Amino acid sequence: MPWSQGTIGFLVAAEIKLIRIKEYMRLTYTPVRGTLKEIAQAYADSFAARADADAADDSKKENHQRQQVPDFVEGMVYSPSEGVMMTGVYATAEEAKKKGNRINRVGWWFKPWFYQYAQTALQRGEFVEYIPTREYYHRHTRSLYWEAKLIIPFADQFWFRFLLGWLMPPKITLLKITQGEAIRNYYHDNHVIQDVLVPLHKVGEVLEFGHRELEVYPVWLCPHRLFKAPVKAMVQPEAGFEQHPRQGDSSYAQMYTDVGFYYAPGAVLRGEEFDGAEAVRKLEQWLIANHGFQAQYAVSELSEKDFWRMFDPSHYDHCRRKYGAAGTFMSNYYKSKKGRKTDKEVRDAEAEAEAAAAIVEPDAAE
Repeated sequence: MPWSQGTIGFLVAAEIKLIRIKEYMRLTYTPVRGTLKEIAQAYADSFAARADADAADDSKKENHQRQQVPDFVEGMVYSPSEGVMMTGVYATAEEAKKKGNRINRVGWWFKPWFYQYAQTALQRGEFVEYIPTREYYHRHTRSLYWEAKLIIPFADQFWFRFLLGWLMPPKITLLKITQGEAIRNYYHDNHVIQDVLVPLHKVGEVLEFGHRELEVYPVWLCPHRLFKAPVKAMVQPEAGFEQHPRQGDSSYAQMYTDVGFYYAPGAVLRGEEFDGAEAVRKLEQWLIANHGFQAQYAVSELSEKDFWRMFDPSHYDHCRRKYGAAGTFMSNYYKSKKGRKTDKEVRDAEAEAEAAAAIVEPDAAE
């Protein structure tokens, strides 16, 4: 079950269909300026046709939308008034190497970090280039999106990239091993790392909320199609979305967006007070009120009651009882909960979670 985080069972075998892809990505960089809602609309327009009131039926709308959808979509909002939208389409090596086309090997160790390079579209205007597909997949690897700027502030400078860029990115497991309680709590209070799923029509609102409460830039945008399932999953589209489809929606899926807030908030960078836990709580309540979802690997301040207000527990609980997971695996809430803790609280929370999971419900054996 999606989002169950291994609390129902283990996947022991799977058949995976491999699809042959092309060697390059034809990437178009489009600069956008305006209000946050205007930037959100430009992002939606980059991959989804606007609802056509004159379309004769839903099938025509869906066919039109399919024709408009690129293979890859990514948006980066650099400030409350500027962003860059990128759309990618697979391309052959033959096409990429045609005279006049530009090939950019973004994976080379000395190249500018991708998010900084993409930002140049704000000065250059819209442009197109070809990137080797594997290097495109790893475009944010060297810089950990933009988090590496906090870890090694000068690592984006040319001299560092040329001499030591091959060392990037730093090993996250090593950083965690050397991270004590004080550093962990400092990051919790003064740093934001949140991925949230929101309906496409709510992207403008969550960007405004993020600017008001977090002031974290850049903000990452990526489409996510949420399918209507025959049974209730933990994460599901808004009720009745198919009756009044909005931009990007179809009869079988609602278009959502992964909005990524990763970096130190503006208040912290200015040396002002910032309550990280309270900011996350406000974000979580906004998500609950707007049918959004918080990624379960992110820091969370949700109570157990609010966790199950955000995520639908009905089918999840049924599966845990049916397959004997209750009493074997801790519940999703206890496994996912990440807040400000001391080392002792971490150990105690794990012990409590194991004890809670050991209480088997009466019908668990059914």
